[in-house]
Amino acid sequence: MGKNYGLTNTEMEIMELLWQAEEPLPFRELIRYANEEWKKNWKKQTLNTYLNNLQRIGLVGIDKRATPHYLYYALCTKEELIRGWTRKVVEEYFDNSINSFVMAFTGKQKLSEAEAEKLKKLLE
Repeated sequence: MGKNYGLTNTEMEIMELLWQAEEPLPFRELIRYANEEWKKNWKKQTLNTYLNNLQRIGLVGIDKRATPHYLYYALCTKEELIRGWTRKVVEEYFDNSINSFVMAFTGKQKLSEAEAEKLKKLLE
């Protein structure tokens, strides 16, 4: 499990760009950035495929009213993506057990009283 939270490296790059943008980005700006900054040498169809995948999984929105170029924007924050990914990991890999999830990180060792207290406060 990498630091991409279930996304490919390229999908994560696109999301990082959208998260950093102060406003929705037109397709032409996204393709320019990919080709000039990331040195991708993409055709329009390549970027369109990535954007369609991100739309399909509910991470990217599109404003089709903007003319002549559609505008793309993130539908969630990075923190929301991480929370959703973490929930999915707990469900799929730890039988939906927070206890098993936490034990995996402690190596089945006991938590110190201070760590246990911090965790208790977090769970409240």
